[in-house]
Amino acid sequence: MPYRIEACLPPTLGGDNSPEALAAGTGGTPYQYRALIPWMVRAAVEAKAVAPQHERIVFAAFEGVTLLSIGLVFRRLLSLFITGDALTAALALTVYAVLPFNYFNGPFFPYDTPSALFFMIGLILIHEQRWRWFYPVFALATLNRETSIFLAVVTVLVMAGRYSNRAVAMLAGSQLAIWVIIKAVLWLLYQHNPGTAFRFFDFQLRVNVFTVLEAPIKSLATLSTWGCLWIWVLVWLSHIRHDFLTRALWVVPVFLAGMMLVGFLPEIRIYGEMLPLILVAFWVAFLDVIREARDLDQLEQVISRPPSPRDRSAAPDRPA
Repeated sequence: MPYRIEACLPPTLGGDNSPEALAAGTGGTPYQYRALIPWMVRAAVEAKAVAPQHERIVFAAFEGVTLLSIGLVFRRLLSLFITGDALTAALALTVYAVLPFNYFNGPFFPYDTPSALFFMIGLILIHEQRWRWFYPVFALATLNRETSIFLAVVTVLVMAGRYSNRAVAMLAGSQLAIWVIIKAVLWLLYQHNPGTAFRFFDFQLRVNVFTVLEAPIKSLATLSTWGCLWIWVLVWLSHIRHDFLTRALWVVPVFLAGMMLVGFLPEIRIYGEMLPLILVAFWVAFLDVIREARDLDQLEQVISRPPSPRDRSAAPDRPA
């Protein structure tokens, strides 16, 4: 996995966005608002578990733990829709083949891959309706990155019709309240940092429209996100027969619309949260395509096989 801590963005006009600056709380905004991993590194330094000059090693350690956890949690996510321990174990490894499409050898931040991990865990807990575990995970995911709000979107999509409208509204409303409180606290802490300071987002709609119209090659690079597997998910959408997965996939266009407003279109690292969902959908659809092809082949063999003499003798006489 060609993923290097050294690829973090260097100092810019918006402030120093290095891992060390984020851990010190002096990074530029809105990057400093994604505080979970920097806070954990800072806590390790303050507890004298690691020397200050070795902070980047701690960031690398968290990155390694995150990447390992992504494989394990992705296997758990696969098992919700695909049976067979050996099969899910093998398919889980494919997440490491697809991750580089979104995180390959380019600028990134310490919160990028953890956001994909938290999103997976949130999906599993929503599927199992384990809300007591979900809310702490949601709070941590929000401290890590504001895109956790799309878990509330998933909640509405998959629970509508299963729960009463009032219950769904309470679930979504409580998540929104937690999200607002955490983001408000982070804004109060870091409002005077360099950068955009008073905003959590840089609104990029005009830039993205210009990119599509004036530099289409850059916008086409966006199509490689998720290893281009989204194309096959669209083609094989009818083969996804799991109601939860079918409903949850609607969060993808909602997410993309949101990133069109507040993200830079060719910067495909920002789409990482959706990667596990797309990859699960791809494997579910692919396996169903294989199953149908196998069944069709067996049926064709039965139809095309000429009857044996025993078959003819055993068959009752039929009128011509």
